[in-house]
Amino acid sequence: MNTDELMKLRQFYHSFLGQQRIFDNIKGPQVNDISIRPLVDELRQLNNEFPSLVSTFNKRDYYLFTSSEDIPIYNLTSIRAYIAMVIGRLEIVIEQPSDIPVTEKRQFTFIYDKDLRTIIERDYSEIQRAYISECWKSVIILCGGTIEAILTDLLTSNEPATKVAKSAPKEPDITRWDLSNLIDVAAELSLVSAGVEKLSHPIREYRNLVHPGYELRNKLRFDAEEAKIAVEVLNIVHRDLSN
Repeated sequence: MNTDELMKLRQFYHSFLGQQRIFDNIKGPQVNDISIRPLVDELRQLNNEFPSLVSTFNKRDYYLFTSSEDIPIYNLTSIRAYIAMVIGRLEIVIEQPSDIPVTEKRQFTFIYDKDLRTIIERDYSEIQRAYISECWKSVIILCGGTIEAILTDLLTSNEPATKVAKSAPKEPDITRWDLSNLIDVAAELSLVSAGVEKLSHPIREYRNLVHPGYELRNKLRFDAEEAKIAVEVLNIVHRDLSN
């Protein structure tokens, strides 16, 4: 599958995610014909551009009855299931051929500082674009900086417990701690899961990657595997703090 096809599939993917949110917000077990028209149109376009990717959507399969206003009514639960199937198929097709994560916006509502939250959400989008472009060094540096910012904000908001943690460094200013310190303390305080600590080694030296001399002297090696781990650690941090 070429780049243009992947881009189109991602557009369809986000479109159906939006449709899913709309149908999830509808109350009751039924939905009328007017509400499903955008979904039908989008599915028709998907089937035209990517035949056989998903089964054809036939409204008659979901029909329940016709209202007093002469508007067909359909089974909402079944339509939700169909949308979920479409999204699942798209995720598989997008992710498997090139091992590229699906681009998406994520909200970091657990960040206390509003300005910092804006920066983190912007950088998260940039990380995914860098990954798609196979800019592994950029991915690792951006992931490291984002994780550092998140954990600094987290530990600063839990300063009393943070300062007395066994793994806390002597430096009293949390904003001066390096990523290793932040990860160790956050894991000790069970603010993030153990997986963050175990997987974080490839990105602990992310700051030093900015300096080519350090990279040369220490013969640092990094490629898609390290970048994938960096993204995974960031996603785990997001998951842990979103719950």
